[in-house]
Amino acid sequence: MKSAIRATVRGVAPAVLPLLWVLLSAAPSVAQEGLPPLPPPGESQTSPVLSAPSATPPAPPPAPPAAAAGPRQYTYAPPPTGPRALSSAEHTRAPKYSLWLGGGLGLLVYGGVLYNYIPPAPYNGPALAETTGNFVRPGPAAQVDVGARLAYRYIPYVTFEEGFLGAGRRFNGTSTTASSYFGGLGFRYLAGDVHSVSFAGDISLGFRELQLSNGQQTWRAMDWELIRLGFGADIRLNRHVTLTPMLTLSGGTFTDASGNISFAPNQGDGLPGPAYTGRIPSAWRQSYSVFVIGCNAHVDLFGK
Repeated sequence: MKSAIRATVRGVAPAVLPLLWVLLSAAPSVAQEGLPPLPPPGESQTSPVLSAPSATPPAPPPAPPAAAAGPRQYTYAPPPTGPRALSSAEHTRAPKYSLWLGGGLGLLVYGGVLYNYIPPAPYNGPALAETTGNFVRPGPAAQVDVGARLAYRYIPYVTFEEGFLGAGRRFNGTSTTASSYFGGLGFRYLAGDVHSVSFAGDISLGFRELQLSNGQQTWRAMDWELIRLGFGADIRLNRHVTLTPMLTLSGGTFTDASGNISFAPNQGDGLPGPAYTGRIPSAWRQSYSVFVIGCNAHVDLFGK
């Protein structure tokens, strides 16, 4: 058996030995070419950090266009039924229609002449003028108005005015007091911004009475005033209240007198009292004037 194995090895060896020699001679070159070179001594053996690419990354693709919006949907809500707060604009807005009430205070001044007269004997001479200053002095006046506002600008109304005056020169040293009364119908027109500040023009007509009294005696003079004009500014403070500084001018001729009253003693023309105690003759009538400067306040009630 051993001889048979030896014979086999001897027969194969000549063929295997050359092949083995070729493989051993090629192994070093394959090892040297396939493996990467080692790093220099002292250099880190860790994996290198990759740097960011220099090129800008591509922009993302544009978003698809939004679908066209459909018609806006509205939700119906019933109007409020309870009270609500007024806005600033509504708070100062004038009503179109309302009940117009108010009044004012001012200074009333008479001017002009009450009538002409002839002094009694022994002071007979040319006719003299009885000026308003002989009978009355300026004083405060109060006025009350009741009317309606129509279409913002038109205000027909009823008015009453009373003046609390001082007695004139004929009554120096006496307890005489004087007063003036006017009552009539008026119409006011507002031009401009009625919701803020507007021009107020006023016209009225009525009956005027001038009265003097000392407690025991009373004398009156009467007249129908056909034109009484007012000019001022209507200033709206809020939806309900306005202030109106105004100048009022009027005048006329006293046609009638009634009663009597004593002057202070020692008059320069000898008259003991007014020259006329009844109807004043047309030839002796003169013209007087009345000026009132003051401020009125009015409220709009039940306005719409």
